[in-house]
Amino acid sequence: MATRIRIASAFDGGQIHAIYAPAVAELPTSFETEVPSVDEMVRRIDETLAIYPYLVADRDGEIISYVYARRWRGRPAYDWDVEITVFVKEGFGGQGLGRAMYHALTGILSAQGFVNAVGVITVPNEASTQFHESMGFHMAGHFPASGFKLGEWHTIEFWWKQLADLPDEPQPVIAFKTFRQFPECDRILSEATEMVSG
Repeated sequence: MATRIRIASAFDGGQIHAIYAPAVAELPTSFETEVPSVDEMVRRIDETLAIYPYLVADRDGEIISYVYARRWRGRPAYDWDVEITVFVKEGFGGQGLGRAMYHALTGILSAQGFVNAVGVITVPNEASTQFHESMGFHMAGHFPASGFKLGEWHTIEFWWKQLADLPDEPQPVIAFKTFRQFPECDRILSEATEMVSG
């Protein structure tokens, strides 16, 4: 079976919703407490793709992983920082999907001009912390009892990676709606696809 890492579209909303829903309904992985509708997931995909990458791993029409970036914080000085998130469909862990998806995402973000990426992990989650460490992230913050869900308080950690050298005068980032048309975007996606298909 062939796996391809590609840009998400509105047509993927239903399958992405099915992967995400358990993280909302059953787990502290997401601090969202009500499962969003498929229409809301489609809206989020479309909104994200204007500025940031939203990617899926497509195995013969089945979405088995997705990853995306979003703005880290609202103030203008944070324009070069992103929060990144990856989900792998149950039953498809341990196949290198997360590594390939992060490779594609961080490669695109760096090429767009973003400088810092942050992954937020609900802990304890040894698999996720080990994964981020293996991908070159560093634990940059620990926020005890930061959210209440499923009857208990949960702690989060911030895992940070510098995507590029710090420019003295950073230029505006390239919006993803523009960058997706560049050959560099196709090259990065093809390289990541080879990681899971070769």
